[in-house]
Amino acid sequence: MHAVVIRRHGDPDVLEPAEISRPVPGRGEALVRVSAVSVNAFLDVSNRAGRVPFARYDFPHVLGSEHAGVITDYGPDTDAPLPVGSVVVVRNAIFCRRCDMCAAGNSEACRGLHIIGVTRPGAYAEYTTVPVENLRELPPGCGPTEAAAMAVNGPLAHAQLRAAGIDDTRTVLIQGAGSASGTMAAVVARALGKTVFGTARGGERTVRIAGLGIYDAVVDSTAPDAVEEIRALTEGRGVDVVIDNLAAPPLWTLGMAVLGPRGRVVTSGAKFGGTVEVDVRALYTFSQRLIGVRSASGQDHAAFWKLVETAGVRPPIDSVLPLDEAARAHRHIEAGQNIGRVVLTVGEPGA
Repeated sequence: MHAVVIRRHGDPDVLEPAEISRPVPGRGEALVRVSAVSVNAFLDVSNRAGRVPFARYDFPHVLGSEHAGVITDYGPDTDAPLPVGSVVVVRNAIFCRRCDMCAAGNSEACRGLHIIGVTRPGAYAEYTTVPVENLRELPPGCGPTEAAAMAVNGPLAHAQLRAAGIDDTRTVLIQGAGSASGTMAAVVARALGKTVFGTARGGERTVRIAGLGIYDAVVDSTAPDAVEEIRALTEGRGVDVVIDNLAAPPLWTLGMAVLGPRGRVVTSGAKFGGTVEVDVRALYTFSQRLIGVRSASGQDHAAFWKLVETAGVRPPIDSVLPLDEAARAHRHIEAGQNIGRVVLTVGEPGA
């Protein structure tokens, strides 16, 4: 089958079109003909550069974690949950279902977690093999390109808001408002009826993101009065929830400065290093909380795809490119030029 592989870590030029063996599904697995795969800034771009500490694979390796496509076959002695030919989105996290976390219903903290494209071959290829429990049929009106763009960030956004307390949340501030995870979190928060603000770097980018229509307001985080502007948007109360997947010290400081009493900061990423300062005195004085969310649970996936079906949730997509232009997609993301998701099509263009 056709694929794009890496034979070593490095810059985007290490992404190489190749012909490799088609995978064979084992017991309990499905063979999926990939239609579209989203490019994840961490699981793909950082992984390609060798900056994902929990990655485990041999070279050549196929990246690509978030994908959608068509079921073409099942492994031997496998109970088929869906007919061959069904169009599906694939959950990228494979839970062990044996550890204490899984047994307690906390699969997002699974001790034996595997991730497609990170600890096993991924979807920069014509075919993947995946456990049948990771398949979900696409709801009507949602195509593979849209589904791939939401496969991880959609359920993760729901997990972050659930961890923060959906019913106790009125206002949400999203750091890095133009990122793929940020835009998706904004869409999900609005679908849940929340007031959503965002931060972005620089006036031009701030205007572009505001034009998406998914934020109630977007604030330039580099402006000297950014804190005062966000506080004014909340009439001085501060925001209920800050979602920060960047861990950039200046942004972290801004987020803590505008967090209201009993506010929660939720993080699922550390793109800029992960070491930040926390004013512990303010944290306990205002009964605030810091919450880490590694991944979405099964219940978050179910709740999110219900929103897709009933509330018309769709992802902001920056661009769609063919698979062989994976290197171009990586460069675009590394340059910080994307607003929303970049998706690679593997089947028919525009699938």
